[in-house]
Amino acid sequence: MSAGLGALTLWLGLVACGPDPAQPVVDTGAPLRPELVDLAAPRLLRRMSLDLRGVLPTVAELDRVEADPGALSELRDAYLDDPGFEERLVDIFAERWHTRVDVFDIEYYDYHLDPIEEFAFERAVGEEPLRLMARVAVEDRPWHDIVTTDTTVANELLGSIWPLDYPEGETGWQEVHYTDGRPAVGVLATNGLWWRYNTDNSNMNRRRAAAIARLLLCEDFLARPVSFSAQTSDLGDVAQAVRTDPYCLACHSAIDPIAASLFGFWWLSQYNVFEETVYHPEREPLGEQYLQVEAAWFGEPMDGLSEMGVRVANDPRFYRCTAETMAASLWRREIQTTDFARIESLRDDFLAADARLRVLVSDVTDTPEYRAGALVDTSGIGEDEMTRRLLTPEQLDRAVEELTGFSWRYEGFDQLSNDEVGFRILLGGVDGTNTYAPQPDPGLTWAYATKRLAQAAADFAVQRELVLGGDRRLLTGVTAEHQPGDAAFDEELARLHWRLLGERADATWLDEVTTLWEDVAAEEGAVAAWTTVVTVLLRDPLFVST
Repeated sequence: MSAGLGALTLWLGLVACGPDPAQPVVDTGAPLRPELVDLAAPRLLRRMSLDLRGVLPTVAELDRVEADPGALSELRDAYLDDPGFEERLVDIFAERWHTRVDVFDIEYYDYHLDPIEEFAFERAVGEEPLRLMARVAVEDRPWHDIVTTDTTVANELLGSIWPLDYPEGETGWQEVHYTDGRPAVGVLATNGLWWRYNTDNSNMNRRRAAAIARLLLCEDFLARPVSFSAQTSDLGDVAQAVRTDPYCLACHSAIDPIAASLFGFWWLSQYNVFEETVYHPEREPLGEQYLQVEAAWFGEPMDGLSEMGVRVANDPRFYRCTAETMAASLWRREIQTTDFARIESLRDDFLAADARLRVLVSDVTDTPEYRAGALVDTSGIGEDEMTRRLLTPEQLDRAVEELTGFSWRYEGFDQLSNDEVGFRILLGGVDGTNTYAPQPDPGLTWAYATKRLAQAAADFAVQRELVLGGDRRLLTGVTAEHQPGDAAFDEELARLHWRLLGERADATWLDEVTTLWEDVAAEEGAVAAWTTVVTVLLRDPLFVST
């Protein structure tokens, strides 16, 4: 392999944010925000397509924005109507809500499910609250529906084991109702959320209250500094301290009244199928008894969990938090103090649009931070701006499957979406238990896992298309008989580069890849040569990033 091709697969500078040498460095007098340069239109379309529907744009779509960059907005709007948008929202929410874990207190065998259903069970449970939120978004309902609706979203597996009115004979994710008397508070009444954020006899739902504040208000109690005025030696001391010590009260005066409203999900026996499957309305009064506080939402009294959804919906922090978290998810970085004005503007437009999430997502994709391809100012300000973003494991999975037909599965487990037998964390993903944020930089495990994915997908696609005569997804213009110099061969190489990377191939790349193809074909034949070329493209820095 030539030095040029070696550079494609040995890549250490993926997310470097340095300036383009061709761009002048502008003296802006130490600005509060860096000056950003937009991606070229085809690469920006590629970013939008992968972020909003999980697959690459078509050649026709790339051609269109290359000729008319103004078409970006129209194509973006079409992506927001694509069925893949709902799936992408599930992935985006999973990175923050951390419910898509591999192990719950209740296992698949507790419901007498077959071992082959383990992964499907774990994903269905963890995705329940995520899919409810995604459904609200794609149906263009006001965002407060996620905490006020009387429905959830479940598939046929959950419908068969939980108290749900899942329609008989139906399959797939459907909007349904619980039948066990739980309040109409949307995601706050889902098993999937409270199986992930469980509690015990000492914590008494405080962990759950903190999760509600963090997820819905961006109010992270665990990030607050803590100072203890005295040491506590046992649980009795702790119980007294949280009610009397001013250092403890700073948090517990808000957390405990919220926790007191959650005792319908109080399980007398953990790891018990009945206890954790159904809601227990008769236990709601236990909150005031155990915590010795009345239910309240940050000082406003409320009549238990049934009123919490309305309290959240009326809390201005809820909408700003939504704007903040969606921006962070699509910018692929944490929100900074310099982002204040931008987030406020996004929130204002979000509220003006009746709090419809699709409008918010559309607005975020119009921001300079989202469209950035390089920094002009390199004074150090804005050094965390992610102008190059690694694809998430879910994006890689969906994009590679759509391109090649290859889906990496083992004994029912999606290898890119779990860590029990898969490689999600190795690929920089979030497991919700040990890893809470996606990996921003490539590493050794990432390089090895992407290498194996590229090799397997390339082999699968080339064998199916050139050997077995299957449907053509990738190599649409050549056969195993075409050779370098044939018009079809040269056109196929150029088209692959354009389709997979969103950039036109230059003469140097075409010459190097042709030489590589010839070297492999001389020893192993045309099928192996095409497999090698596709592998190189699937490992290219421009493919595994946006």
